[in-house]
This record gives sequence, C-alpha cells and structure tokens, in this order.
Amino acid sequence: MEVVDITLIGSGVASTLTVIEIFRELLNSLTGKKITIAIIEKNHEFWKGIPYGSRSSVNALTITSVYDFINENERRPFFEWLKKNKDEWAGWYREQGGLTAARWLDNNLPRIDNEEWETVYVPRFFFGNYIREKVLALLKAMEEKQLAEVRLIHAEATDIKQKEGVYEIVLEQPDLTTSVVRSRKVVIAAGSAPVRKMCDLTIDGVVYINDIYEPSVNDNIKRLEAAFEQTGNEPNNNVLIIGSNASSIEWLYLLEGLPSLRKLVNKTVIISPSGSLPIHISTEALTEHPTPNIDRIKAGEKYTIKTLSDAAAADIKLALKDGANMDYVATVIGSTLALMEPLGEQAKKEFYCIYGIKLRDMFRRSGPEYKSVANLLMDAEEATVLKGRFTNAEPSGNSTILHYQDAAGQPQTYPLAFKAVINCSGSDNLDHSSSRLLYNVVNNNLCKMNMSGKGIEVNDKFEAAPNLYVMGPLLAGNVNKLIHFWQLENASRLTYLAPFLAKELLAFAAIESVY
Repeated sequence: MEVVDITLIGSGVASTLTVIEIFRELLNSLTGKKITIAIIEKNHEFWKGIPYGSRSSVNALTITSVYDFINENERRPFFEWLKKNKDEWAGWYREQGGLTAARWLDNNLPRIDNEEWETVYVPRFFFGNYIREKVLALLKAMEEKQLAEVRLIHAEATDIKQKEGVYEIVLEQPDLTTSVVRSRKVVIAAGSAPVRKMCDLTIDGVVYINDIYEPSVNDNIKRLEAAFEQTGNEPNNNVLIIGSNASSIEWLYLLEGLPSLRKLVNKTVIISPSGSLPIHISTEALTEHPTPNIDRIKAGEKYTIKTLSDAAAADIKLALKDGANMDYVATVIGSTLALMEPLGEQAKKEFYCIYGIKLRDMFRRSGPEYKSVANLLMDAEEATVLKGRFTNAEPSGNSTILHYQDAAGQPQTYPLAFKAVINCSGSDNLDHSSSRLLYNVVNNNLCKMNMSGKGIEVNDKFEAAPNLYVMGPLLAGNVNKLIHFWQLENASRLTYLAPFLAKELLAFAAIESVY
C-alpha cells in the first residue's frame, strides 16, 4: 500500500492555515521533490471548519473586533480582501442573512469604508471564504509546478496505529465502510473535542440539541421551528440552554433576527455556574491599571501558583468593573506571568492547564452586537440567565423539567417547562471523549493527555509521538518554549503557530532516522 508523506486529520482553520504555510514553503524552496499530502475531513466541506463554514450561521460574528481577530501579519491582506470584494459579499450576505444581515450591513459598511477595523465584528464566514480562496490559489500554483499531490478524503478518522515505521489511519466512509491511509507524518487537527452529552431526552415533540453546529445551525433552527409550530402557542414553548459560553449569546443574537421563530418561543433560560453571559468589551482608555493584589505579591509576599492566581483573579475583577477592558486585563495577565517564572515548570503547567482557564472564563467577552441583543431580550423578559449547576432534565408530559443546584448547592426545580434543550456546555476529558479518534489515541497510549484533560501533550516540535503532530485547540494547556496557551480556539494564535509546524512537517530528512 502506498505511503503518503503528510496527512492532516481535519480541514478546519488550524489545518488550512498549516497547509497554506506548507505550500508557501514548497513554493519558496522549489526543491523539485514532489510530496503527497492527504487531508481527511468527515464533513463534506473542506478548508473552513465549523465556525467559519456552512455548519455555522452566516450571521455568526467574531467574538473580538476584526483587528484583534486577525494576526498582525495577516491584517493588511485580509482588510484589502474585504474592501476589494465588498460588493460581492455584501450583496450575497444581504440576500442570505435576513433582518440581522441588513442591520449589520447598515451599521458596519461605513466603518469598513473608513477602515475603522477596531470597531468592526465581522461575520465569521468572511474569514472562511478568505482562507479557502487563499489555499485554493496556492494549491493551483503547487499543482502547476508539480510540487505536491493533494488528496481530499471525505471520511472520519477513527483510530491511528503505528505499524512498520509509519502510521496507519483507520477511516470510516459515509457509507460506513472502512479503509486505511498509511502516512509518514500525521497531524491531528480535528478541532475542539466534542461536547459531552448532558441528558437523554426521547420525548415526542421535545427537541434535544447536543451540539448546535451538528449537523448545522440552520438545520437545528428548522427543527425548533417545526417542533414549536406543531404544538402551537403553548406555555411550555420555552428553550433551555445549558452553559453560558459564546454559543449561548450567539443563540440569542440569531433568535432576535428570526421573527418566525421568536414569536413561537416564550422564553429562553440559560443556566450556568457563573450566572452570567460573556461581558461586553470596554474600549475606554484608562490612564491607570491598578493591580493591588498582585502588587502585594511583588512587595515580597510569599506565594504559590494558587495564591498568585487568586491575586490575579481579584485584580481581573477590577478590570471588569465597567466591561471587559482588555488592555487592563492584559496588564494583570502580564504581571501574573512574570511572577510565575520563579515558580518553575510544574507551576507553569498548573497555570496553563488549570488556573489560567479559570481566569479566562472570568473575562469571556462579546462584541456590542451580541451584547445589545442579549440585553434587549432580557429587558423584554424573553431571556434570562440562571445561576446554578445543571443536574438533569426530567420528562414531564410533552415537555421537560429542569432540576439544578443553586449557588448554595441546594437542589431546585425551575418553575417553567421546556420544549427544547440546547447543550452549550464543555467537553469531556479526552479519555472519555465521544470522538472515537481522540478516545482511541489516548486510551491506546499513542498520545498522552496534558494536565487539563482537554488537550494532548506535545513537545516544542508539536509532536505527541515521533512524527505524530497536534494542531489547533487540542494544543491548549501545553507549556514549552514555543507553545504556552490556555486556549487555541483563536485564528490569530493559529496563524502564528502554523509556519513553525509547516517547517517541522517538511523536515523529511528526520523521518527515516526515528525508527
């Protein structure tokens, strides 16, 4: 069986940005050596991934302004692309995006004309279209120069095995038949681990959506409309959302722009331990960023990674007093990282895998469009956020009842019944993941979870094992001289890392010596 040089599992933004850098390296070097590259994607759509492709809504926005969203090296090309193609994408978006798109275009086209990039939160599909165009243009140049043969494989990777000095990737095709791809180098770039299933609801007429993006946001909106239209205007036509992350506030934004669905939904209840949605971003320029709690540690107070993180949390609360002032937050985090250095490598691992994630959750933020719509629905009493921990959803007639623990840990039952439950919670640890690929590579000891349980441990060459690499959100929680992030669901950070991984993948001289 033929052996492929490089195989990437997944074709979302992490994989696509890496492929772009591979192509650039090959075009710059012009070695004459033709390599084979396989891209494995379980979805029908290549080069975009969930947030930037058809499984998301065309109205879904970037969480940060486009200026912060795009890596510094990529800003000018992307901004030029936006302006050059404005008539094309604006016309298409106005046709496809309904009321929400019309409002966004009216508010933001003048800002784009004036290049006010720090104030524009763009629909994410813009970036998906941009990187797809870029990779396809480079692919065409590659093929013309016969530098690489690229094979797109529509299948799900379910396992990876080491055999005879190469890796065998087990695939399941859409028709459930299986096959194998043999590869010298493999990159796991499968995106975030799947969300854990929160409950089993098999009640006729009650909709349970475990993942809003599966099979797509639009498909799930149609499911909700069909279920609510069937029951008519009943008191239990309510939606329960488990978790208050970015997907939750995005749901409210999408709902407000869907009059036909909005009139069917009496109330949306969001339950989470924090009891709050992402905070609005503050752009106020502050003359001072006081950090009294960290200052006490700087003054000589004895500290551990926990007490340092507690001090950072207390100062971050000050930075969030009037919205998420990210310059202020950056001051707090910068001081925290500097004080962490003397604590050693174990403390760094604990920070990036445990404490840093807790700090990140404190300053989850959203742009003005998302936040204003969420406030509008709450003011109209069409939405509310409940502070508590989900216990279970119990069947009750033709609906379901929410049981939860309140902030004091006491069991409670919510007074409303629900016809729909949407899961926006986090993922399981990888050794319990519903992803067959992640479950197998961890439990078969091919890869090792890092301390967070949500990521795979790698070295500073991105390797989880010799010639087996990881890219994307599964890198989060690693600490080495190159990778030190508590999250990597971030296009800017992936753009930064992609050139380093591309160089490692193209170091073919090292392949033969490993085995």
